[in-house]
Amino acid sequence: MLSVRVVGATRWKFQSRDIIDQMKNLVNIKNTQFRIPLNSIPEYDGGETVILRLLSLFGVRHRLELGDLLSVSSGTFATWKTRNTTPFELLIRIHLATGVPMEYLCFGHEGESVDLMKYGVSTKTEYIDGQVIGVQERLASYRLPSLKIFSIENGNLKPSSEVCTDKAFLQLVGVTGDDSDLIVKDAGHLLFINSNETTVSNGQYLFTINGIYQLGNLGMLPDGNVYLFREGDKYQVNPNTTKIHGKVVSVLETV
Repeated sequence: MLSVRVVGATRWKFQSRDIIDQMKNLVNIKNTQFRIPLNSIPEYDGGETVILRLLSLFGVRHRLELGDLLSVSSGTFATWKTRNTTPFELLIRIHLATGVPMEYLCFGHEGESVDLMKYGVSTKTEYIDGQVIGVQERLASYRLPSLKIFSIENGNLKPSSEVCTDKAFLQLVGVTGDDSDLIVKDAGHLLFINSNETTVSNGQYLFTINGIYQLGNLGMLPDGNVYLFREGDKYQVNPNTTKIHGKVVSVLETV
């Protein structure tokens, strides 16, 4: 009975702490001024203003051409104009398809430069080194790169989550974003693994011995052999049983 009470008390303590943190978050948000109010509806552009903006954005001559592009009838355009309607679904669709900012679609800022074709690719056949590059492959090149996060449990890599990033960040941390690149969560740190660096020089590596995953400091000594350094000792690595999966090129620490 004593252990049950202690567990219950501990659980209540954690729940109370969570409630306090949530209340703090609520207070902080309420005391924050955002560029658009969270608790009131902004005055979105609608009707003729939005129609003219879309005509300019897509570079078409009139509503018939715009309607053909967007599958919107002339009657719908007329209704938007009469009621000063903001076509939210259409604007979201255009944003997702093209990357044109929602702020521009909803509010204008006519002097702002927008790139309609940022995420668009031609449906015409293209060739690279004599090979046909399909539309889906070209579209994939515009998607944000991502890295999968793993943890090592009982010698196995266990996937936990995935993080989307951009090419500039990948370059900063020293990985390319290949499917084989990954992040390993270890002792509260995130270790970025470059899977192309499989030739040991000196540093921390992700490797397997007889299929068992582990992280460790490896180095090649003047005798030409690779050694594992651990707690002041060194162990010669057997290349027949050891496979190098990549080098730790950056570490993201939590504080």
